[in-house]
Amino acid sequence: MRRLFIALTLLTLGGCATSSTLTVPPEDKQLSRTSNLARAAFEDGATAKALDLYRKALNRARVMDEATEIGNAAYNLALCHIILGQLDQASAALAEAKAAFERSESNPVDVLLLEATVAQRQGKLEQALSLADQVLSASPDENDLVQATLLKGTIACGQDDPARARTALVEVDQYHVTNVVLLAARERLAGSIFLLERNPAEAATAFDRAATLFQEARHYRDMALTLRRAGEAYRKAGEAQHAEDRLFRAERSLTAQGEKAE
Repeated sequence: MRRLFIALTLLTLGGCATSSTLTVPPEDKQLSRTSNLARAAFEDGATAKALDLYRKALNRARVMDEATEIGNAAYNLALCHIILGQLDQASAALAEAKAAFERSESNPVDVLLLEATVAQRQGKLEQALSLADQVLSASPDENDLVQATLLKGTIACGQDDPARARTALVEVDQYHVTNVVLLAARERLAGSIFLLERNPAEAATAFDRAATLFQEARHYRDMALTLRRAGEAYRKAGEAQHAEDRLFRAERSLTAQGEKAE
């Protein structure tokens, strides 16, 4: 089940990669059942529930000493942690996934993407940039390339470099992106660039589009955080009513998800 979801996330990310799933050994019904329940919970937007189930799947894979399945479960567990903003736990799960995939001689590119996402969100921008470059060098997969390029654009925004960020955005637009989470990440990056270019009205509109796409993908934490950014951008643009609406909806959603309002 590795690379089942978008990392940017990637997440990006965020958010959030897509590929054919790896098959659980049919003789182990417990692992298969738990993994299927975890996937269903994730796709329904119940990330906390999916996390608990992937933790159980990981423990079962450890019992079996199946390297590939340890990697699958640890990878998906890490993704859930990232979506929930639990970066230290994500790093630990990724370390286990990476070791397991190396043992099974699997391609670690998807793990590199999540490692880069965690590093970026922790403010380790040079490390994140290095990992993103490794992905661009190692993977022929278009989704991997889009995610890595979006991440480089996000890093450029973090370094107050709108020109380099917009170059990354132009590169992303050269691909035929159809995945909803990647489209949301693209709009979020566009909003960040508009802010750096001192155009808060366009930024707010881009963040609104991103939030709608995250909602469609059932990435509700990303949706709420992006609504918050839209509200802040509307406030800078002097649109008080729109700002209050987005900020209220963002905090209401985050509170319902169990997060304290800022």
